[in-house]
Amino acid sequence: MRIKVQRKTSVTSRRSDDGRSDGEGANKSQYGGSERSRGGQSNASLTKKYGVCDKVIVGKGATAVVRLAHKWDRSTEKLYAVKEFRKRRKNETEKEYVKKLTSEFCISSTLHHHNVVETVDLVQDEQQHWCEVMEYCPGGDLYAVIKKGDLGPAEINSYFKQILSGVAYLHSMGVAHRDIKPENLLLDAKGHVKITDFGVSDVFRMCWERTTHLSKGLCGSEPYIAPEQFEQKEYDARLVDVWAVAIVFYCCTFGELPWRVAKRDDMSFGPYQQIYRTSSSTPPPLSNIVPRECRSVIRRMLNPDPKGRATIDEVLADAWVQDIPIIPPLAIPH
Repeated sequence: MRIKVQRKTSVTSRRSDDGRSDGEGANKSQYGGSERSRGGQSNASLTKKYGVCDKVIVGKGATAVVRLAHKWDRSTEKLYAVKEFRKRRKNETEKEYVKKLTSEFCISSTLHHHNVVETVDLVQDEQQHWCEVMEYCPGGDLYAVIKKGDLGPAEINSYFKQILSGVAYLHSMGVAHRDIKPENLLLDAKGHVKITDFGVSDVFRMCWERTTHLSKGLCGSEPYIAPEQFEQKEYDARLVDVWAVAIVFYCCTFGELPWRVAKRDDMSFGPYQQIYRTSSSTPPPLSNIVPRECRSVIRRMLNPDPKGRATIDEVLADAWVQDIPIIPPLAIPH
């Protein structure tokens, strides 16, 4: 049964049982974005700092819309993506609302990697809407590329390796994304993949810590959510990211999802989980993936048992992955 790849809205993350909201750890001193955020709340308007925003929406999610800002410096035009957050909900205090926005900014603004979208500022516009200013990626998102259906093996493998590189960097910084999906993977002007949207990301380790903290709460987008998030109160968020990256690879390869949701009662996932537990062979639908050399690592990434799942470093150490060349597309898709 073919399961189409469709744009998915992220599941709202639940507050942890210990009272800590997702990403709250980011307010600690490891993440200097909070200071930068206060600097962004200066008298200078969004328009004065980053140019006039288009009325046309170039991106839309559950919590925000994205518009393009044009900043002119003499004869040079600089483009920014401006993420305008939704207004505060009636059942949400101003403190809770601002804390959620600044937590996301505190994380994203300290991440600097060629496979992660650069976050520039957090400001309020003339209508007092909170806006996050980011680098503009003209290639759109990976979802649109998948829907076109013209991805070749070299491009798919290159995208896969770049996503792995970005996720490995996040994990090295103590951050788990928890919502890896094609819609959150953008292409820059050179065709490089960049991870965006840290709205449900979690800090699993501070810079001075050696212990990894487990995450709580269901978040992400259903087809990409790992099974342990449905079944366990606590889980290692790094392994959740690994699972999601493998699902993205499958979507790029076949233009469809392997299953609707990773639960035992799912018509596709249930048999997959059963075969995985009782056989050492690669269960369908993974047995259809080509080239054969990639099946082993994808199988380890999609181990239903997180205790046996490959870590991001183990995936990058795989011989097939190491041999993948980074080949940006010749032309940016529009």
